[in-house]
Amino acid sequence: MRIESVTAQAFGPIVGRTLPLAPGLTVVAGANESAKSSWHAAIHTALCGGPAERYRPWSGDDWRVGATVLMADGRHIAIGRDLDNDDCPDAATWLGLDRDSFAATACVDQAQLLNVLDAADGMQEHLRRAAATAGTDSTAAEALARLTDPADALRAARNRLREAETDLGHAQRAHAEYLSLAEQAALAAREAQALAARRARTALEDHTVELIEHAGRLARAHELHERYGDTPPSGLAAQEELARQVNVALAAWRAAPTPRQLTGPGVAEIQQELENLPAPPSGDVEVDEEIRSLATAYEAAVAVLDAHDLKQAGVDVTTSVSPPELREMAGLLDPTSGSRVTTATIAVDAARQRQDEAAAQAARAQVEADVAGERLRELGEPGSRYARPLLFALAVSTGVVGALLLFAGLPLAGIGVLVAAAFSLLAGVLVRPSAPEHDAAASYAATALTNAAQARAGLFHADRALAEAEGQRAVAVESARVHDTAAARCSVAGLPADPDLLRLLADRSGWEAERVGYAAKVSACGDAVVAALSARGKEDPSMSTAALLVDYETDCKVNARQAAMAAQRPVLTQALADRTAAEAAAAEAVSLRASALTLLRSAVTAISGVSVDDPVELLKAIADWQRGWEDMLRTAESERNEWAELTTLLSGTTLSALATRQAARQERHAVLLAEATRLGESHADVDASLAASAPSLAAALASCTVPSVPDAEEAVDEARAALTRLQEHASTVALTTQFLSAAADKVHSDIAPLLEESLRTWLPSVTSDRYVDARVDGSTLDVSVRSASGTWHPATSLSLGTAEQVYLLLRFALASALTTPGESCPLLLDDVTVQADDTRTRAILDLLLSMSADRQIILFAQETAVLTWARAHLPADALHELEPVAS
Repeated sequence: MRIESVTAQAFGPIVGRTLPLAPGLTVVAGANESAKSSWHAAIHTALCGGPAERYRPWSGDDWRVGATVLMADGRHIAIGRDLDNDDCPDAATWLGLDRDSFAATACVDQAQLLNVLDAADGMQEHLRRAAATAGTDSTAAEALARLTDPADALRAARNRLREAETDLGHAQRAHAEYLSLAEQAALAAREAQALAARRARTALEDHTVELIEHAGRLARAHELHERYGDTPPSGLAAQEELARQVNVALAAWRAAPTPRQLTGPGVAEIQQELENLPAPPSGDVEVDEEIRSLATAYEAAVAVLDAHDLKQAGVDVTTSVSPPELREMAGLLDPTSGSRVTTATIAVDAARQRQDEAAAQAARAQVEADVAGERLRELGEPGSRYARPLLFALAVSTGVVGALLLFAGLPLAGIGVLVAAAFSLLAGVLVRPSAPEHDAAASYAATALTNAAQARAGLFHADRALAEAEGQRAVAVESARVHDTAAARCSVAGLPADPDLLRLLADRSGWEAERVGYAAKVSACGDAVVAALSARGKEDPSMSTAALLVDYETDCKVNARQAAMAAQRPVLTQALADRTAAEAAAAEAVSLRASALTLLRSAVTAISGVSVDDPVELLKAIADWQRGWEDMLRTAESERNEWAELTTLLSGTTLSALATRQAARQERHAVLLAEATRLGESHADVDASLAASAPSLAAALASCTVPSVPDAEEAVDEARAALTRLQEHASTVALTTQFLSAAADKVHSDIAPLLEESLRTWLPSVTSDRYVDARVDGSTLDVSVRSASGTWHPATSLSLGTAEQVYLLLRFALASALTTPGESCPLLLDDVTVQADDTRTRAILDLLLSMSADRQIILFAQETAVLTWARAHLPADALHELEPVAS
């Protein structure tokens, strides 16, 4: 298959554009925001569909993409997808793949490179199908498919047994719940009986208290009625007029104000002070807001002009360097570059230390795994007499390696290896070949292998962190170099290395023009201030604008003081009115005091017949009379209270009616006593809530339905017997499946040589002959590579860039192995050379160019090295340089 062109009618930021693709290698280059990822996704979507929601059009609702492809048999196929209603077929099926396997092999971006192992595990079904085409295990696969039915029946039997056991448990619980409910209902009935007895006893006691209370009220009513009959007491009506006269005299005396002596200035003095006050001023008493605003604008304009002159005077440097060169040097200067280099260097040192620690941990874990494996192999032969000598030899050799590492300046790695040597020596001392010891050794070996794998992963991450830190330091060093170069240029030109000063020197030509404008602003603001002051009668051609403002503010302050003095007129006017009223009130108080004294004399003469002038004697005589009067009042008050009590007791009825009601209460008391006697006594701790639930518990007990426990037990026995029969049949099926699965596992061993051969062919050129051989585990598809020195390394322990390149080649090999014979699978690659250096980048591009002779390859990239290579090696129609997309 070859993709001739892709058209994005509306896809993400791309609208109405077509991207033609060359038959071999096509490079699509562009910076960030140039829609490279959108074109990559558009090609994949046009072939397979299923786009991500983030690629919806930026505007409009029409979401469409299309492509034109050429098949190996010469057919031209046009694909058009409405992505909101996509019913087009998956073009990957024409290659013998599907949407997922196409994305896992042929469609590669930077973020997916290290996912190839997971992709390989997830593509086992496609690997089996590829092997079945060659006739390796199609019969085994079909047989395994036919052997799934007994397992389904066994699961159904287990489900039936669980359901029967659940039903039995439900029946047993329901029976227990019925017995518990019956017991609780009986207890609630007893509590309800006890509660009724308690309530009857309480009602009897309350009614007894009420009966006794009303008997007392009836007796008190008889007593008061015999004393007063039906006529109220007369009281002291004859003495009330005399008491009223005394009370009026006392009230008048108490209400009469005490005459007071007035102090302060009199009416004449206040009148004279009023006549001496000045008139209100005719000018402004405070600075007018308009003049204040104009003055502020004038002062601001003067300050701007002074600041401009001060800045111009501060830049007293003469240079022949042109303004563009001055601006360029200012842009290159970065005073903070030195501190960034220091920070980046500290980060590199820390990352290198973590890498050393990870290397020591990986070495120590690998030695422990080797020791554990050797121990396990020795224990595999019970009675072996060579285990202990071999472990001692291994401990000696490991100790020598640790000493050499310490001597070489790697203390962490050396200590780790010496610890492993100690473990070897201890294992040699404790070696005792036996079956339990063999099991313990096997468990320890498995744990050691797991720890070694985790330590290698930690070393891989430490390598990656060190590479990132060194990259950041390189950027900081380059920034510092640029700063130093610019500073040197400034020194040669006799200029200070100050970006702000250089920019000011570059703009010197505009200073004078700016000063003319600032001076005009000062003049205009000053004229506005003078005009405003002239409108208020303040003008003097001999004075400056600033002096006129100061003189105007002084006039405002003088007028404000005069206005404050004139403002005292209303206060003094009010003070005059208050003084006049106070003198009149004092005269009135004297008159009222004399009238009250006259009333006191008249009251004392009326109650005692004696005439007295002294107010003290008058008040004493009235007090003596009031004490005797109070005794008479208390007697009369007692009679009135008893009459009121009798009225309350009768409450508008008669004594006979009260007696009739009391007789009815006695009859009610007899009824309550009989009811309490019938119900009997109740215990002290009655549960009222349980008694209240008695009716509902009785109803629930009557409506309760209990399933049969024996029937449920019989159903469990039948289900268990059926499960036993199916388990016997399943054991036979499991044995058959074991043999068929062994045949199906041969898929990996068939596909692994193809992957291994492809990697062995391409790996040396991509890695610049650093790695010259490769192998693929037939059972797990794990990849290992051999360096030029002959050492084998798992691909997961390589540096990030090398691992990504190895797995990229594995993707190419899988795409070739899984594609339908006769068809070539196009490869879509996005930023796959980001982690490669320039040498490996050129090697990968050369390899892609050679591979494009028999398959189509589309490479998306943003690196300058890729663009330079493409311009030199590809025709014009095979290179597309994208422009940034308009936002």
